[in-house]
Amino acid sequence: MKFTFPTAKYFMKSLIISALLGLLAFFLAPQLAIENLGTASGFAYGVLAGALIGSLLAATRIIPAAATKVESIFVGNLAFRASSNAVRELFGKYGEVHAVRLMTDRVTRKPRGFGFVEMNHRDALKAIKALHGEEFQGRELKVNIANERKPREEVRTVNG
Repeated sequence: MKFTFPTAKYFMKSLIISALLGLLAFFLAPQLAIENLGTASGFAYGVLAGALIGSLLAATRIIPAAATKVESIFVGNLAFRASSNAVRELFGKYGEVHAVRLMTDRVTRKPRGFGFVEMNHRDALKAIKALHGEEFQGRELKVNIANERKPREEVRTVNG
């Protein structure tokens, strides 16, 4: 497991939550007539609770689903000499590239001139907007969101 320190943003959120809960406890303790809890100790307990909640929020960084959704991008009209590394480098200018698959013919193993790149949703949209119709290694690229793969039909043999 990789350990990372919370960023300043999360640290500030934790401090703000602590302060708000401390102030809430400071003002609510006398209103609720909690006799065992004085205003100073109420403030202290509120700050402690806020620190715990804030640190839990910082430790469990919630990333929006749109940012984590991996999108498959169809890249067509690729030059036959294009390599996976060259395509990765091209798309890497627009965000993190998770995978590059260049299609080859099953029999001859020669490139078929198209492939797929996997990127986060937002990065994929940026790459598509920037690269569709652009020239790469002497060919004008066709770049768009890949269609879902259709299931193969089973081939039935008839024994007669």
